Amino acid sequence: MTKKVSKSNERISHFAVLIVLLLTISLQACAQTPVATANPPVPSETASNIVADKVKAVVLPYTSFGPFFIAQEENYFMDENLEVEFVRFDSGTAPMPLLIQGDIDVLGSGPNVSLFNAIAQGGTIKMVADKGYLASDGCTYMALLAPQAWISKYEESPLEALKDSRVSIDPTNFEAFMFEKILAQSDLAIEDTTQNDIIPPSLAEAVTNNAVDLISIGDPWITRLLDTNLVSIWKPYQEIVPDMQFGVVLFGPNLLKNNPEIGVRFLRAYLRGVNKYNEGKTDRNLEIMAKYTNLDVELLKRACWPPMNSNGVINTSTVDEFQNWALSQGLIDQVSPVDSYWDPSFVEQVQP
Repeated sequence: MTKKVSKSNERISHFAVLIVLLLTISLQACAQTPVATANPPVPSETASNIVADKVKAVVLPYTSFGPFFIAQEENYFMDENLEVEFVRFDSGTAPMPLLIQGDIDVLGSGPNVSLFNAIAQGGTIKMVADKGYLASDGCTYMALLAPQAWISKYEESPLEALKDSRVSIDPTNFEAFMFEKILAQSDLAIEDTTQNDIIPPSLAEAVTNNAVDLISIGDPWITRLLDTNLVSIWKPYQEIVPDMQFGVVLFGPNLLKNNPEIGVRFLRAYLRGVNKYNEGKTDRNLEIMAKYTNLDVELLKRACWPPMNSNGVINTSTVDEFQNWALSQGLIDQVSPVDSYWDPSFVEQVQP
């Protein structure tokens, strides 16, 4: 009996040692394993999981939209966490109702009757940055062209040449305002001419068929038409209204009221595009412009790239001149004060 008890105790002792060893190993393992907390730290967001804010901007295939194109291609919009969609239109006035309704966010346009009538009627729309002006000492971006035969006629008798002249022009925008300044020198008004706004691709044919005397047009069509040798530049518009503000960036309610912070970021990227654009016809700028305008690089090298203020500020005095003219023509019911059409707060917020 005594031996059996001894062996039993020995087995119990060995078993106890084994239990102690297992517990020791288990405790050591637990000591090396991090303990989960009730609230683990949240990993910081990365560019890959941030949702970009979407912006719709209307663009036209003209050099004055260069800063838009450059900001897109150089990822300046992306740097501001913006996904900008370009919407194509044939003019800057047609999409005005879409801007007011909030279907688009940004519109590049110029002073026009539709804009000021919309503002007078309470539309939430304002100019927020420069998109081109006719520098008095700059290249000719907009002008009146004419066949040499008409120019010779004008030199002999300005009144006879201008009266009843056939002009390709939009009689409701700032081009007509500038043209009438010329007419006034001969005591004429735009009603003393025949206006027909011919689409640019048909202008050369109209000249060939002797269907037009004067053409109000901008580049690159100036360069294209001069290449035909059918017309010459008669009056550069920068000589008529020096520093005329012909291009502006417009915001609608989405960026003016609903999401102004997105508007600030958009303009920060846009003005970076302006600064790059103002470097001129560099190889990179030419590459970008050719892509978005579908123009030949050689044509772009010869065409006028209108200047833009790097700080985004516009020339309101020429805008008001246009309004006064439009009021005299019965095209608008009232002159809108500067603070109703120009909001400088956006460009002010992005200045260094």
